[in-house]
Amino acid sequence: MTFRKDHTMRSTNAQDDPCRQPPSATLLAAVRQFNAGDYFICHETLEDLWVAEQRPLRRFYQGVLQIGVGLLHLQRGNENGARLLLEKGSQLLRPFLPVCQGLDLAALIEDAQKVLEQLNDSTPERPLTLGTWRPQIHLVEPFETPRR
Repeated sequence: MTFRKDHTMRSTNAQDDPCRQPPSATLLAAVRQFNAGDYFICHETLEDLWVAEQRPLRRFYQGVLQIGVGLLHLQRGNENGARLLLEKGSQLLRPFLPVCQGLDLAALIEDAQKVLEQLNDSTPERPLTLGTWRPQIHLVEPFETPRR
């Protein structure tokens, strides 16, 4: 066992540490939905994982879910809701950095921060749209990034 920055124990054994296990088929489906911008469907998929999980890992699912819902709020023009959920989701993911179940959480949080910077910048045109800088969830080796 090793101690993480957040003072929780994290096993060096993949069997004991759910973050070191490969992503489930359901999580991979949620990643594909997120990357396609289908945030509502992604929310439904991740909610199933979140509700079923009783370990602290549930906060990992909740964090990804909240970032996706934050982006859904942005798509619908609710900048305050987007801001709140992007911040909350990023906070929930920090204890799982840099990677959990193959998801590059460091890159996801960085992308969420870029969206927050745009939301907090008073100069961009409104309404703010994600366009080409829409956050994506990337998988790290030994996992491949799922195709859309």
